[in-house]
Amino acid sequence: MTLCRSILLFSLVLGGILRADDATSAFAEANRLYEKGDHAAAATAYESLAAAGHLSPDLYYNLGAAKEKLGRSGEAVLWMRRAAYLEPGMPEARQSLNYLRTRLAFFEFGETWLDRTLSVLPVTAPRWLSILALWSGLLALAAAFVVPRLRPNRSAFVTLGLVLLMAAFVFSRVGRYREQHLDPARIAIVIGEAIEAVTAPTADAKTVVALPPGSELRLLRVAGPWAYAEIPGDLRGWIRTEAIRPIWPLPSQNPS
Repeated sequence: MTLCRSILLFSLVLGGILRADDATSAFAEANRLYEKGDHAAAATAYESLAAAGHLSPDLYYNLGAAKEKLGRSGEAVLWMRRAAYLEPGMPEARQSLNYLRTRLAFFEFGETWLDRTLSVLPVTAPRWLSILALWSGLLALAAAFVVPRLRPNRSAFVTLGLVLLMAAFVFSRVGRYREQHLDPARIAIVIGEAIEAVTAPTADAKTVVALPPGSELRLLRVAGPWAYAEIPGDLRGWIRTEAIRPIWPLPSQNPS
């Protein structure tokens, strides 16, 4: 390694360390502001760190707590849901969300055993399992008819191949279900007050249902300033996009 490359590598490492130290100091200062009771300044400081791309369940939870202190309950639910997304077992987020759920009575999709099981698996697991099962099934079927020494066990290999192909189909359907129902980019939280879902994306449309802050929606389509979404309770309606935020990803360039 040349001297110039060594210096460049050292500079990059040192820069990363300094940025991490700066973020730690900024987080500590934001916590100090929160404990002091200056919740608006603390929220601004937390948001700056989030907008800079810092991924931290503690940061998101503290930002949610600051938003709650400021009376912005929908945003509090949003950031606590983001904290729970990064750390599903976070007890503080779970307890605070239970409190807000009771106080706000927001709408929420029911969680099934399948949802709980899929949520702990890597996002790409169903896709890779489907591909693996598909190719394994095709190879088993091909081997049953092409490899002479396997002919005595042809029926077993054919059965294995068919079972693997069926498994590939099941895994693909599971992946599709996860994409449609559990993808955090499709789950949005109502952050505004006095928000209603309406029958059409027009100002004079009829109300479908009033949505308490913190309510969950499953986005089906976004058309300009309007989003068409599935609502808990087998309902669907149009909601203004400025009143909702997806759980993930974060709009890092536009801190709220």
